[in-house]
Amino acid sequence: MAAALVATVAVTMGLGATCRTAPPAHPRPPSAPAAPAAAPVTIAPPVIRVGVLPDVPRSSIGADSGVVVRGVAAQGVPSDRQVARATFVGVGEAVRLVETGEQFSSVTLFPVRPEETLLVEATPYRGILEVRVGAPGTVTVVNVLNLEDYLRGVVPNELSPTAFGELEALKAQAVAARTYALRNMGQFAAKGYDICATPACQVYRGKSTENPLSDQAVEETRGMTAAYRGQLINALYTSTCGGHTEDGGNIFDGEELPYLRGVVCSPEQVAWSTIRTRTPPVSLGEEPGLTREAALLVSLDVLPPALYSASALQASATEDEARGWVSRLVAALHRKGCDVAAEGSVDHRGPFVRHLVGALCWDERAQRLLAPGDPDYLLKVEDRAELGGEAERMAAALLISEDILSPLPDNTLRPRAALTRAQAVGMLARVAERAGAPGIVTAEFREARAGALTVDVGGTAESHPIDPAVRLFRDLDGTRVASSELSVVAGDKVRYVVQGGQVTFLEGEQSRRGTAADKTSRVYRWEVRESPSELKTALARYGDVGTPTDLLPRRLGVSGRVIEMAVTGTGGELVLKGLQVRWGLGLRENLFVVDRERDAEGAVEHFVFTGKGWGHGVGLCQVGAFGMAQSGSSFDTILRHYYTGIQLERSY
Repeated sequence: MAAALVATVAVTMGLGATCRTAPPAHPRPPSAPAAPAAAPVTIAPPVIRVGVLPDVPRSSIGADSGVVVRGVAAQGVPSDRQVARATFVGVGEAVRLVETGEQFSSVTLFPVRPEETLLVEATPYRGILEVRVGAPGTVTVVNVLNLEDYLRGVVPNELSPTAFGELEALKAQAVAARTYALRNMGQFAAKGYDICATPACQVYRGKSTENPLSDQAVEETRGMTAAYRGQLINALYTSTCGGHTEDGGNIFDGEELPYLRGVVCSPEQVAWSTIRTRTPPVSLGEEPGLTREAALLVSLDVLPPALYSASALQASATEDEARGWVSRLVAALHRKGCDVAAEGSVDHRGPFVRHLVGALCWDERAQRLLAPGDPDYLLKVEDRAELGGEAERMAAALLISEDILSPLPDNTLRPRAALTRAQAVGMLARVAERAGAPGIVTAEFREARAGALTVDVGGTAESHPIDPAVRLFRDLDGTRVASSELSVVAGDKVRYVVQGGQVTFLEGEQSRRGTAADKTSRVYRWEVRESPSELKTALARYGDVGTPTDLLPRRLGVSGRVIEMAVTGTGGELVLKGLQVRWGLGLRENLFVVDRERDAEGAVEHFVFTGKGWGHGVGLCQVGAFGMAQSGSSFDTILRHYYTGIQLERSY
């Protein structure tokens, strides 16, 4: 396109009017009332016309200073009106301005003061508005504005900058949305606009949803589009692709295009790192998490390294050990600590709990943060009578409430039993994490190279040498296990401890969902149960097979999506293809497997669909783009990953 020039927006009123030309206004007959003064309305090209309210029975439009209504009334008489608010209804083949009773084929509206914004009902829109005849008895409201301003109202609604706040992902979305708009310009020309404002095109909600981060993404990619062999691509995109996109032709007829090919939705291989240790993973006992807890305390200098063994931790703790560990924990927390009056031997469970709470200065915490009924409620254990005094009782209740102490499997606390080292280690490690020991750093992984760990801590890059004997752990959605190697990708959350200038403890958060870039989506995995009658209702849009009795996938796409499904019923068979599979079965996606729940006679009671993703699965995966951006991919890398063989160019 040519370089952007400022173009005066046309105010002629016919269905053949175009937003890209600016014919002069019709001269006003002498008998007509004087028009209100209004500044000229200018919109820089490229200009797009968006059908924001198609075929509605009524619409009300206003601005703080009032609106100018400009149109051609009956008998071709030009008319300008300034009203506080303009309300329109459909009357036959005309729109009627309720406030004056005048009828028009269409009108243009702009605020009296150009710096103000028009509101349709309560929604603000940039540019100007047109109201024209819709379906019989209705009106259609069209927003006419600059394409870049349009994108400011699209990008945050297609990829939320608050939920998916990665600039490079938003830039990829901006390019895709811009390309889609230009490629599909004029799609609804018969209705007087270029593109709709719903998910059928692109979600557009005007000025009210604009966000500084998505605005930045639009601005930094201004005019940039995706092309294949010199032609704008049909930049389809989908919310969540379930780990793999699909060939366009398998979902949409006529979209067998070389750039719409199914690809794996995962971070680029350059973003992955594997960290290994010469310390083999060990198990320090039956208690879940003990190995990790002991390793953490050793790295925090709370426990001596000699205690990092199963045999050592099985032994009972001595009085001096227990007091010393608590003292070193307080130091690791960078706190002063409090003196605790002696109330029994600290090498027993009850007194140790009391000593730990007292040394941390948590007595006030227990008194003020536990509600009056909490101690009785939390201490419904079989041996609560054995707790030694009110201080020990309150300490136990507090640690239970903080998830530091838990009843044993037989619902006892055994406060008078000897304290094992393993039991002490478990409580101390949980206190260290609950209290936020400064030595435990949570960060975003960037890379591991040349024996050093590089992370992002609150926006600041830090690098630390890795101890060759570093103790490695995987956090699989809350289950922590020791490992001899740790594979992490840029953007993953890691926790580490630096001891003696080296990383001696390193834990990576990993998802049981695997490596897919879109795994953070709430609809990455889903399950739907449908009875035959519910399935029959969903299928009605494509045909009637009676009561469905079975489903048979006949053909799968490159991603494993069902692209052809045979539905057998008491009244025949129906074959669904492409997008029909999703809509006909009432599902979020075509990527699923089917199980069947049967009654005693073998008839299907429910079809159980277990699937992944949301959308049609073709082109750019929006949540996947976010995941790739988290892993360090730039917007152009993201776009070239999902759209095979494209070029990025400036269209204007």
